[in-house]
Amino acid sequence: MNNFIAGAFGFLGALVAHDLAAQALLDLPLRPLTGTCPQCGTRKGWLAARCPSCARPIGREILLIGVGIAVAFGFANTIGPAWALIPYIGFLWLTLALGITDIDAFRIVDRLNIRGTVVLVLALGVASLADASGGAWVRAVLGGLAYFAGTNLMFLLVRGRGFGYGDVKLSAQLGVFSAYLSWGTLGWSVFLTALIGGVLSLGVLVAGLVGRSRQRKAGGAEMTVRDAMRAEVPYGPPMILGAWVAIVLVGLGAIPIPT
Repeated sequence: MNNFIAGAFGFLGALVAHDLAAQALLDLPLRPLTGTCPQCGTRKGWLAARCPSCARPIGREILLIGVGIAVAFGFANTIGPAWALIPYIGFLWLTLALGITDIDAFRIVDRLNIRGTVVLVLALGVASLADASGGAWVRAVLGGLAYFAGTNLMFLLVRGRGFGYGDVKLSAQLGVFSAYLSWGTLGWSVFLTALIGGVLSLGVLVAGLVGRSRQRKAGGAEMTVRDAMRAEVPYGPPMILGAWVAIVLVGLGAIPIPT
């Protein structure tokens, strides 16, 4: 029953995340569940097959619902019937919204990320007290600080190329919600982020090379290998996916939780 309730909140959260992302990028007031169209900002944009204002067809909303339900099921399986599941569902909603903004505009929007992170970390602290898991919350905060420090170092090393400071600020909440379960979960989150990011970058490079070949055959301007390698790839989604997958793997027994 716990999993089905979480799945329902995953369904709801996908629509909330969709609206928050659209409103944040369009600088609109944050009003979730109003059906904001990400293209024109019209309300009730996803309550019909096409937006009544700009005729944008719905599509990604269905994908987001599937992702939201699947991840919510995974979180519920990992956390179980505990108060901590509530902030974890909130974490899913927020990170899904931030992933959308990064894909759409290469932005981790501060008014979503910073405010949401503070609220969720405090909520996780309250839930940990209710669950008698105060030590886990202390580890979570330390994990968030460690991940934040590590991404700051990475930002300095790459001088911001391909890794923006929005990604650095995103790492704090990812570290908190990964380390709450165990240090191993945080480690796997970082590893999976690097793996997913590498695969994504490789895919973009291959797509660029394919496009280069097609342009050459069509007699158009040819894309160089260097141009393909310089293609900008949002790094926020791999970070979010890495944390999600690590948390879900804990529930599947792939990552042991120290007792």
